[in-house]
Amino acid sequence: MQFTKSNTSLKAGFSLVEMLVVIAIIGIITAIAIPNIGNLNDSARDTAAKRNAQTVASVLNAAIAAGASHTFSSSTTAAAVIDAAEAGISPTDGAFKGKAFTSGPIDDDEGAKTSSYLSWVNDNGYVEYNGS
Repeated sequence: MQFTKSNTSLKAGFSLVEMLVVIAIIGIITAIAIPNIGNLNDSARDTAAKRNAQTVASVLNAAIAAGASHTFSSSTTAAAVIDAAEAGISPTDGAFKGKAFTSGPIDDDEGAKTSSYLSWVNDNGYVEYNGS
């Protein structure tokens, strides 16, 4: 009785065609994903600017309601409103006398975008957030 050794070794690895298909699929997914990532960054910056504008409006309106005096007028720019919120304003009388209402620091790059969502309403004396 003679034993014959059968060739059981298989060729391991991927063929060139399989590799090209995988690379093509990765290329298609990348082409779809890259523009969406750029839009996410823009959306995040816009959301941060809106959040900052809401904070500035809330802080200054709360300070004004608590009795803080302000020097805002109809010619007050949104940048001046942001500067006042960063520096903080304090009521001169009442329960909150001497307490500073502040938004904290806002980056200059964010401040430019934030100012587009703010305005001073001279008729009623409040900061308006218009980020609809």
